Amino acid sequence: MATVSIIVPVYNHHALTRACLEAVFDAEADRSAVEVIVVDDGSAPPAAGNLGPIERRVRIVRHEQNAGFARTCNDGAAAASGELLVFLNNDTVPRAGWLSELVAYAEAQPQAAVVASKLLFPNETIQHAGVVICQDRYPRHLYTGFPSDHPAVNKPRRFQVVTAACALVRRAAFEAAGGFDTEFANGYEDVDLCLRLGELGYEVHYCPTSVVVHHEAITRGDVPDTLEHNDRLYHERWAQRVRPDDVGYYLEDGLLAFQFGPGESYPAHLAVSPLLAVLDTERQQATERLLNERARQVFDLVKTNIRLSTLLIEAGQRADLDPPLSPEP
Repeated sequence: MATVSIIVPVYNHHALTRACLEAVFDAEADRSAVEVIVVDDGSAPPAAGNLGPIERRVRIVRHEQNAGFARTCNDGAAAASGELLVFLNNDTVPRAGWLSELVAYAEAQPQAAVVASKLLFPNETIQHAGVVICQDRYPRHLYTGFPSDHPAVNKPRRFQVVTAACALVRRAAFEAAGGFDTEFANGYEDVDLCLRLGELGYEVHYCPTSVVVHHEAITRGDVPDTLEHNDRLYHERWAQRVRPDDVGYYLEDGLLAFQFGPGESYPAHLAVSPLLAVLDTERQQATERLLNERARQVFDLVKTNIRLSTLLIEAGQRADLDPPLSPEP
């Protein structure tokens, strides 16, 4: 059986890291030999000494200054000994069997260089079920906000891109591609790696039976806003090389259909699942506009609730770690 190293990049939010690590060990009690490496990317205070009892079960690699996601993951891979590298964000909570499912999938699909998990928001809706290249040639998560039991998000299948928030990568393929590209700054690193691996002839897959909860909204405010830089770099490098594939998934999943009338003449009738899309703004009925607005409000509320809940958890865990104050004389 292939050896496995779990690499957890960390920048602040030690309570999140502690909860993530506890879930890792609780969920995979039968994999005691798995190596877990925490790469502390310049946290203040450092992760070491702030992770509680779970700290003795992991190895910590420390950056004195923040170097970004790509460098942090690359350094974790360099320190790891496993043939299979599992990159896991510290704002995740893996569920029972998540790692075993990833490894079993990789063993059954030797052509897959990357295998990513199904990621859920805490309200059990989809955060990640694969990444598609849309018609504007930019990548977007497929079916974000869908219920986690929808058939479309429970198909193991191939994609051009998946997220690295929880992804298994074969070391040989990772090294062949040169790891994550540090030109990207906390965005698009996983997209770029997957696309480069694809050009090298490797495959990228999604494994829906590996399930991880992702508190996506929590940690993004900790790093500088580099969206414009990353967008420009991605566009320069990939916009003319990628193949849009989003419509193919919608058709495959029965969420989009073309229906022809008598004589099979055009224009065809377009049938779209309301989970997937609504009519354009000018043609929306009042009910459609209301449902669309309500869905956006619910999504925003979910993210706000995640952030507030995590702040409470962090406050509670800091209280557990800090020694009680001595009474004044």
